[in-house]
Amino acid sequence: MLTACRSYEEACRTFRWKIPERYNLAFDVCDRQTMGGADGHRTALIVESSDGGVERHTFHMLRLLSNRLANALAAFGIAPGDRVAMVLPAGLEALVTLLAVTKMGAVLVPVPLGLGAEPLGWRLADSGARVAVIDPAAVPALDRARHRLPDLERVLAAGDGGAGALDLWSVVGAASDAFTPLVTPADHPAFIFYPEGACGTPAGVIHAHRAMAGGLPAVEMSLSFFPQFGDVVWTSADWMGAEALFRAVLPALHHGVPVVARPGPFDPAAALDLMSRHGVRILYVPPRHLGVLAEAAATRPHAMPRAIATGPDPIDDALHERVIKVFGVHANEAWGVLESGAVAANLAGLMELRPPSPGRAAPGLSVEAVDERGRPLRAGDRGILAVSPNAPGSFLGYWGDGTGAAKRVNGWLLTGRGGFRDLDHYLWPDPPATAGDVVWIKGDMVRPAEVEAALAAHPDVAAAGVVEWPAGELKAFVVPRTRAGETGFARELQGWISLVRSPAEVPARLDFVEELPLSMDGSVRYADLLDRPIRLDAPSPDDRWPGRKAKPR
Repeated sequence: MLTACRSYEEACRTFRWKIPERYNLAFDVCDRQTMGGADGHRTALIVESSDGGVERHTFHMLRLLSNRLANALAAFGIAPGDRVAMVLPAGLEALVTLLAVTKMGAVLVPVPLGLGAEPLGWRLADSGARVAVIDPAAVPALDRARHRLPDLERVLAAGDGGAGALDLWSVVGAASDAFTPLVTPADHPAFIFYPEGACGTPAGVIHAHRAMAGGLPAVEMSLSFFPQFGDVVWTSADWMGAEALFRAVLPALHHGVPVVARPGPFDPAAALDLMSRHGVRILYVPPRHLGVLAEAAATRPHAMPRAIATGPDPIDDALHERVIKVFGVHANEAWGVLESGAVAANLAGLMELRPPSPGRAAPGLSVEAVDERGRPLRAGDRGILAVSPNAPGSFLGYWGDGTGAAKRVNGWLLTGRGGFRDLDHYLWPDPPATAGDVVWIKGDMVRPAEVEAALAAHPDVAAAGVVEWPAGELKAFVVPRTRAGETGFARELQGWISLVRSPAEVPARLDFVEELPLSMDGSVRYADLLDRPIRLDAPSPDDRWPGRKAKPR
């Protein structure tokens, strides 16, 4: 949507929205690329497996495969508005599923692959998903949650899914490759996103087909007037999240630009090698990955990208300096909450970078600090950051009876984030608020009470208490029923938490105790756990107690 300009003011003055009233996302990013004289045999997706094998898929291939899956889902009774869950790594299966579900007017529910039975089950049950397309790695968690999913009728597994699942590619291969995408209104529901992480039971956020297009001005600005000739896109973000899809994958396909995918957890060294092998020039890297990627790039040869975007969390001056030193370009930021999509951005050279401000409102949008009645405040006055009425990237609402921080008042979408706008129209968002019962463990929000409950649900555990230690780890105190001294019991409990909750919530250390210190009302006295004496018999110094340096709850 953006055209290359010499100033931010020129970009805003010349911008025009081009989203038609009837708009289907899958048709835009895939089918359209094979029609009207377009070369559908251009590479759309490059997938590199963990063993080094590389597969290239064209827009034409994606169209035919997604047509087949759409026909198969229709044969299962999936109709417009029905929910289809997707629990897959980055790659062909994820993209084909996304295209198939959206082109038939159904609603896609992406769920991160690493979630355990409880958060996975909550998302599928809350959304009422009728079909789930999953990776075999998610089968154990899904099997454990299956009894709580009355709406789930079929499971398609991209591999061995066991007796309760159909093989995805067998189903696709048996279906017709002729399918006409549904002509949907631009505001027809297309996605239900749940906040990333396993913490709590969050409300689902409904986004329309137009959501990706509504965020394009901020995305294209942060990617230095994307696209340009020779661009190839890669992101380290999880494809099951709105950030990866709306800031990298779908904008690239919209512009006919290839996307590179490599399933598996983020590995900075492997990522640099991937960039070099496939000529990646465009990166979207969340802040939690950008620092380690820059650190790895300082010690090994790597490709030099044309543009790097990050966000929505801010990055500081030190990280900006490291990025430009090793990659030769600035890391531009794009800001927005899940409900608003990307609504603000900066671009080095077009405007001054003022960390930790993420920049200015994207062309075509206004972002202001407003009061609780939706009235804009003066520059410098702190309020609630809000997005202008009728912004195309804004969400449709919360799913079902769910509620969240964002709401509409006087036409403005109140993001729920405090902050202010200065005289130069730079935005200064406050850090996101964190509930008192939540801790941060290596970048993930965790509720220790949920980990305690999961440990206590194990048949060989009588009670458990969980605390956070200064190293940013969880420590669990477990009262076992019978297996206190059994070799491997601690690892079994860690595997149990990974299955039931998520790997991010696994306690790094467990200690078996005879009883937990309790108050008169039966609650655990966490301060007493933190005051436990040093274990002189600990197998390593890391297992010894650091005393009162730890934080009580």
